[in-house]
Amino acid sequence: MKKRNCRRTQDESQIHEKAVKMRKMTDEQLVHYVEDRVEKARSEGRNAAKKGGSLKKFLESLATPGVIPGVGPATVDKVRKYAEEGGFFE
Repeated sequence: MKKRNCRRTQDESQIHEKAVKMRKMTDEQLVHYVEDRVEKARSEGRNAAKKGGSLKKFLESLATPGVIPGVGPATVDKVRKYAEEGGFFE
């Protein structure tokens, strides 16, 4: 049975409108839309990786004694060395 418009939440209505728009796209429009979304996701991922600050902050917080039982300075140094060799830092 079809769900009535009056019983949809605001989020459901927005999702429905987007889905209807996508169903009405031609094949060419749909391919361009998906390719644009993929490229945007890749560029955002590259930008986040270039920052690298979050990984450094994470390792610094791990270095604090007692944060995680069993993870000491030696383990943090091993992880930091692995991240530097793997190119996670720039």
